[in-house]
Amino acid sequence: MKLLELRANKESFHTISFNRRGISLIVAKKRTENERNTYNSVGKSLSIALVHFCLASNKIPAFEEQLSGWEFFLDFEINGVNYTSKRTTDKQDVIFLNDEEISLTDFRTSMAEKVFGIVNPVSHLTFRSLISRFIRPKRSSYDLYSDFVKEEQPYPKLLNNSYLLGLDITRVVKKNELKDEFDLVKDLGTKIQKDSVMRSFFMKEGASENVEIKIVELEKKIDVLQTNVSNFVIAEDYNNIKQEADRLSNSLRSLRNQASKIRIAIESLDKSLKVKPDITHKQIENFYAEAQIQLSDMIVKKIEEVEAFNTKILDNRTFNLIKEKQLFEKQLSEIESQISHFGRLEDEKLQYLNSHGALDDYTQLANLLAESKMSLQKLQQYKEIVKEYKTRQEEVKKEFANENIATVEYLSNIELLIKKNILIFQSLSEQFYEGKSSGITIENNEGQNKLRFDIKAKIEDDTGDGVNEVRTFCFDWTLLKGQYNHNVKFIFHDSRLISENDPRQVATMLKIACQESQKNDFQYILSINQSTLDLLQKELSEEEYKALIIDTEILELNDISNENKLLGIQLDLNYTKE
Repeated sequence: MKLLELRANKESFHTISFNRRGISLIVAKKRTENERNTYNSVGKSLSIALVHFCLASNKIPAFEEQLSGWEFFLDFEINGVNYTSKRTTDKQDVIFLNDEEISLTDFRTSMAEKVFGIVNPVSHLTFRSLISRFIRPKRSSYDLYSDFVKEEQPYPKLLNNSYLLGLDITRVVKKNELKDEFDLVKDLGTKIQKDSVMRSFFMKEGASENVEIKIVELEKKIDVLQTNVSNFVIAEDYNNIKQEADRLSNSLRSLRNQASKIRIAIESLDKSLKVKPDITHKQIENFYAEAQIQLSDMIVKKIEEVEAFNTKILDNRTFNLIKEKQLFEKQLSEIESQISHFGRLEDEKLQYLNSHGALDDYTQLANLLAESKMSLQKLQQYKEIVKEYKTRQEEVKKEFANENIATVEYLSNIELLIKKNILIFQSLSEQFYEGKSSGITIENNEGQNKLRFDIKAKIEDDTGDGVNEVRTFCFDWTLLKGQYNHNVKFIFHDSRLISENDPRQVATMLKIACQESQKNDFQYILSINQSTLDLLQKELSEEEYKALIIDTEILELNDISNENKLLGIQLDLNYTKE
């Protein structure tokens, strides 16, 4: 894939016609001495955004708001076949490819196959993610050599870089899937065991108890209930018998109370029958004799008469008490006979009730058995689910280990590929730094994470000023020169790559780009500022400056007026916010 021309439907726009081979410079020059004028914001970086726009980037609100009515066209070539994409600022959800309107998704799918050979979609491996490796889209894309898209997460970054370095991405995808599955299994397993709502579904009572203990208790309970249900005899007249038994119990209670009262009465009568006169007439005579008092015959006779009268009274009382006692004893005998009879009847009823049951009782017992069995089934399901999750967790760990072993073997088998990438990178970096070790390392990541490989581009003492920019340049060119899984033939760098760099390194970049582009039929597109040109003019010979700068300039943007900016008008566009 090569870029041929970027143009618009407005005459004020400065068309960019890219050189088909070699370097193409978009130059921001200083043409006035007015200190208020500047060659910054003349459209160098905007040209990159517009190329992405014509290659189905996400919607850019600023274009719709401030460039209404504009249409942008990009002519490009893939394997000798020319294409033209057109996209309007007012209707950004579609794009035209060779005058045919298609959705952004269809455009991306088509380009993914044509440019990167992606026939079967792989999540996170897209035309947009891959093309950004050859035309870094934003300012943040230059912060680090591997940060083509700043928002890109580690796994998508590794996936895309691995693909362009010729590595087997099925291994990258596999480890990511294993990690996702491991996290999912672990998370669900933890929730099932720890979440109170989840546990209560399986264990309505005692949710915090040990499952094994709960299962054993339920099994014992079910055995008892099952036996009771099996031995249960349903009596159709159970309720009637129970009512009769209740009536007998009430009657017995009343009779026993009566019997108890009669016994108390008999005991009282017995005590009364034991009562005797306190003093006899003889005791009275002896009392007076001892006092030496002589009682007259009349008094003695009176005493005897009184004593006889009292005796008669006591005899009558005793007779009445005995008669009353006999009556009570008769009543008690009759009541005890009734108690004995009712007791036998009650025993018969209770024995019958103990060996039989009502339908309601049977139903209740059967329901309790069913509930217990359901609880046991849920607990067993819970136990099995926890076991399955733990087993799967261990199986995934084992798969991690197996994949680690297989990856070690795989890396051993692709030593030539790894060596080729190292040599490409070294051949570039050695032209900047003499005697500094450099290369791209590809190692197996054995951790329990999403990343299959650890890929690092290294230049000795790479914390020094300008080293990151050189490393970025070399890494991008390694992807281009390797030609693994793509047919991209260009790199488009923004001036941010070189604006703060040593002019000697910038000169080396241009020399490498010129040589490699001519040799391999590549394009190297670069936007560059006047300040960098001034430094390069001192660093390069006249012949080199002419060959690398003057002869490769395809567009000049300057500070003379707004008409000399890329759009030909003055606008403050926040086009980096998608």
